[in-house]
Formats: sequence, C-alpha cells, structure tokens
Amino acid sequence: MKKSLLETNPYLKDSAQRNKALARNVASSSAVEGIRVTRNANTGRFISTDKNAATPSKPAKNSR
Repeated sequence: MKKSLLETNPYLKDSAQRNKALARNVASSSAVEGIRVTRNANTGRFISTDKNAATPSKPAKNSR
C-alpha cells in the first residue's frame, strides 16, 4: 500500500506547521468565495464571520 500524503509530505509532518498551513488555506479559499472565517480558539473550528454566510458579498463574475 502507498504511503499517505501525511507520511510523505514534509510540510505536513510537523503538526504546528500543518495547522498553520490549514488555517491559511481555509482563510484564503473562503476569501475567494467571498466568505470571511475565523478560527475558534477553544474548539479549533472555523466559523464564518459574515452576518449572512449563505449570500456571497460580491456577485459572481461572468466567465465570458
């Protein structure tokens, strides 16, 4: 069986570095979608800070 990504990727082996990268990835990916998130210090979960997370703050761009 092949090794998992966690076992082979040097950036994921260190848990502190992995958590920092995860937080940065979630924040940047959410921002692209027009959602701002913060990480709850107690639970570690990501929480939307927008008042209405279901409605994007900017209209979607037309692909044409």
